[in-house]
Amino acid sequence: LQVGNWLDVPVDLIGQGAGRPVQVVVKGGRLDLRRAELGKSKPSGVASPPMLLSLDRLQVTDKIALTGMQGEFNVARGLDGRFTAALNGGAPVSGRVVPKDGRSAVQLTATDAGGVLRSANIAQQVHGGALSLTLVPAGSGGAFDGHAEIKDVRIKDAPTIAALVNAVSVVGLINELNGDGIYFDTVEADFRLSSNRVNLTQASATGASLGISMDGVFATDTGQMALQGVISPVYMLNGIASFLTRKGEGLLGFNYSIGGTVQNPSVSVNPLSGFVPGAMRDIFRSAPRTTPAQDGGAATPAPQKPVAQRFEGR
Repeated sequence: LQVGNWLDVPVDLIGQGAGRPVQVVVKGGRLDLRRAELGKSKPSGVASPPMLLSLDRLQVTDKIALTGMQGEFNVARGLDGRFTAALNGGAPVSGRVVPKDGRSAVQLTATDAGGVLRSANIAQQVHGGALSLTLVPAGSGGAFDGHAEIKDVRIKDAPTIAALVNAVSVVGLINELNGDGIYFDTVEADFRLSSNRVNLTQASATGASLGISMDGVFATDTGQMALQGVISPVYMLNGIASFLTRKGEGLLGFNYSIGGTVQNPSVSVNPLSGFVPGAMRDIFRSAPRTTPAQDGGAATPAPQKPVAQRFEGR
């Protein structure tokens, strides 16, 4: 079965008896969610057996694909069901696909967040952690609004973090980073994912020894970065007054910016910002970036409704 340039699969149709809907069994092939035109339909009200899906490749974005996908789906309202797969042929993930405005939203979970980020070619220095990721279609193009949350993770041998820690002269953290790694109990990010870049609208990482906030742009094809945020040492104590600041920022912190590439980052820290408490540090920030266009038009402000709500409110 071939449809346009987004579906190419071998299919078995298995009879269930006279007057009953057949069962659909997909036995390989590919589905491209970037171009999929699943359409909208009303529930038929007729019970039918689930579609059994075994895909070689489910393309989500230009750089992210689910391979070796196995799932079971209800197709009365579009593709709706649960699955297991590998991310780009690497880290195992499980999740759910639901129909959303003629496209598909995806919710992923994984027990090895570091492995997922390495497989997605986003970060190589993250180890361990439990990942929850939600991607909701943005517009009718190939963009997604996303929310990611990682619990109990360590970052090791990260030159960008090392440069930040060294710039604010945090004693002991360099040794941590080069040893077992710096531990973060929670990492969160809200972003828009398009064909070749990730726009972070708000991200944070918090642990006993360090808190970091971040926003900006990361190009997935070239590895180039334009990021900014605040680094807050000794976050276990410094974060007591964090309700006065953004997530990931303590009462005292240092504004930073990161440019260059993942392999060769350029890091700058404003030492004067360390003397300015809380939300007043915004005077050292650049203007907030807009997210990339949904459908090839002008850039738009970051979405305000939480991604998780838009996933469930399909």
